[in-house]
Amino acid sequence: MQGQHHYQPELFSQIDYQSLIPQGHLLRRIDKVLDLSFLRNLTAPLYDGEKGRPSIDPEIFVRMILLEYLYNINSDRQLCEEIGYNLAYRWFCKLSLTDRVPDHSSITRIRDRLGEKTYKTIFDQVVEQCRAKGLIKLGQVMMDGSTMKANASIYAMKEREEKSKDDNDDPPSGSGEIFSKDGFSNNDFRQKNILGKKISNKTHVSASDPDASLSGKKGEAKSLSYKTHHAIDASSRVIVDCHVTTGGTSEVTVALDRVDFIEQSLGLKINELIADRGYGSAENLEKLEEKNIKTNIPLWSSSSGKTFFEEIEFGFKYDPINKTAQCPEGHQMHTATRDPAGHRTIFTLSRQNCLKCPRAMNCLSEYEFKNRAKRFGVPDHYEIFATTAKKQEEPEFKKKLWQRMWKMEGIFAEAKSFHGLRRARYRGRAKVQIQVYMISTVQNLKRLAGTASDLIQWFFLKLDFYSFEVRNLSAKS
Repeated sequence: MQGQHHYQPELFSQIDYQSLIPQGHLLRRIDKVLDLSFLRNLTAPLYDGEKGRPSIDPEIFVRMILLEYLYNINSDRQLCEEIGYNLAYRWFCKLSLTDRVPDHSSITRIRDRLGEKTYKTIFDQVVEQCRAKGLIKLGQVMMDGSTMKANASIYAMKEREEKSKDDNDDPPSGSGEIFSKDGFSNNDFRQKNILGKKISNKTHVSASDPDASLSGKKGEAKSLSYKTHHAIDASSRVIVDCHVTTGGTSEVTVALDRVDFIEQSLGLKINELIADRGYGSAENLEKLEEKNIKTNIPLWSSSSGKTFFEEIEFGFKYDPINKTAQCPEGHQMHTATRDPAGHRTIFTLSRQNCLKCPRAMNCLSEYEFKNRAKRFGVPDHYEIFATTAKKQEEPEFKKKLWQRMWKMEGIFAEAKSFHGLRRARYRGRAKVQIQVYMISTVQNLKRLAGTASDLIQWFFLKLDFYSFEVRNLSAKS
């Protein structure tokens, strides 16, 4: 028999709306581990104790912001609307069915009032809660950087008052299209703003967001962006650091500072650092070795020290104690010059000795044979080059790099796909840092709550990792 429902609206009803939220709901799990008891004392100095009307409770505000990033709600207005009719959202924000949802304009003002320092404290407190649960030990730390598009148009950039004289890069060319310096097609209707101009960070700056900078791979379209530098505990994938810089900042320049910051803020010693070749400069590897931190980082370039080791195999000798060099024929070489840009010392011989040498045709390049004597360059960090190049061939080294790929890259993929890391919502480095703090806090709360989705993701990634090992073993056998 076909049923038929007769809707009868109720004038009044009494329900326990909390019972309508499933016990396994994500927000219930996060609510169990979220502790914001520190928040009132933290924000008290920002308010006048006696004057003015009562503000929105800081805990309600923070819970609303956590919802905004947890479910990637793109605007404060939309957030307030959804809290108004979503029972789970109301419950998480500690609002009853009759409580009025704060206005979106109040959310914007409070965000600016709290400032970057408050959001950093919230992030640090959640990290400390993860540490109290045993999720952070820093036995292995993984680092990586990722760009996020700025909330600014590249076509609205203006010329700097003082431009660098050495900015003479030509606009990149493409097949079938004309490209401007930034890599964007001039077929766009806004081309008049950049047509024929050399646009770079040295010559132009964003009028709406001066902190953002052009970045992008060579030959590809560049965009105004920021860069976030993340570090995670490898075992639990909890984010222990999330530092925002302008988009043009290289990972290699911030690595050592972030290592010091993590150790000081957590009071723990990093045992091993795992990262990609973007961190693999000789200076970084040397400093980390001095700090007794084991490294699993490939060299910045596969050609690092290559020429030096080829010369050694050919018969050149170098004495690091006396800092002297000898050619294959036994001639003592002279220190010709110091090359600070190349971080090396160059040794040479007299041209007469080289031309008389029986090895001249094999030892000298065509240019050296016609114009000058043999030059033998000794890199400052050749020992690190040799040690790291050898480590890179070890199976354990490759295994950890594979783990870094799905663990560290997975954190960024999760943040960009589900929590809004792909694009900055605000302008200015401080506000973008606030956005990254809250995204990272949400991700850490998910780890702390042990969500089912995270466990499923971990399971399948593990399966993928073991299949990778099986393929390697099969190839070796």
